[in-house]
Amino acid sequence: MKGDNPLHNIIRTLFSGIVSLFLVFSLWGEEKDVTSNKWSGDASIAIALVRGNADTANFSLTLSAKGSLSRLMSIANRAFFLSSKAKDITNAESMGLESQIHWNHTARIFSYFNITGLRDRFKNLSYRIFPVIGVGYKVIVSQKIQFSLRSGILEVFTRYYDSGETDSFTGIALGDQFTWKISESAEITQALNVEANLSQLSHYFLRYEMILSSAITKGLSVNITLMDYYDNKPIGEGIKKNDISFLAGLSAKF
Repeated sequence: MKGDNPLHNIIRTLFSGIVSLFLVFSLWGEEKDVTSNKWSGDASIAIALVRGNADTANFSLTLSAKGSLSRLMSIANRAFFLSSKAKDITNAESMGLESQIHWNHTARIFSYFNITGLRDRFKNLSYRIFPVIGVGYKVIVSQKIQFSLRSGILEVFTRYYDSGETDSFTGIALGDQFTWKISESAEITQALNVEANLSQLSHYFLRYEMILSSAITKGLSVNITLMDYYDNKPIGEGIKKNDISFLAGLSAKF
């Protein structure tokens, strides 16, 4: 595996210990409030126009679910699948899973543990998995606008589709989350995440998502989504740095 050296091994050991302590304190550090243990989520089906490694019209499915673990803690999960064919030939196929535990310490300060897994053979990724642990600060907290910043440390594990080689590195993570409730039936959400190699900061990934949602009925809404995945040093012949997806579809809440 590339990127192995004594310093990385020490950092990984510390990282694993911090993650373990975080999960222990998260799950058993306070009494659970069973009255707040409510789950909600949505399922979205959309048609996408992709410009990048594949220029196509395609199909996407997104599932999300979130709930409370205790009075101060919550968990959010998300999965997506995107695929397209041209003349019966698959020319775009990607999928991802993400899970995050969010722990509020004060009205504005929080910590989190996030793990994300991606697979995209058209970006030469058999898999890319990166757990992150970090802290954040809620800059704006109001009924209509929520804006927070966060940073953390992560491990990135990658297996390349063409060669089967693996790679890993320790990195830093920076990001923000923004929600603007425009009206009773419409809102905009935005998230930006940047993950960079700690020993080579010029090697980084950027993930951006913006969603405009407008309710049609109580449980049904129309979503317009912009997704951008940027890798400034892609591995593989002919792999472009940037993939942009525009999704327009329906979302059903449950």
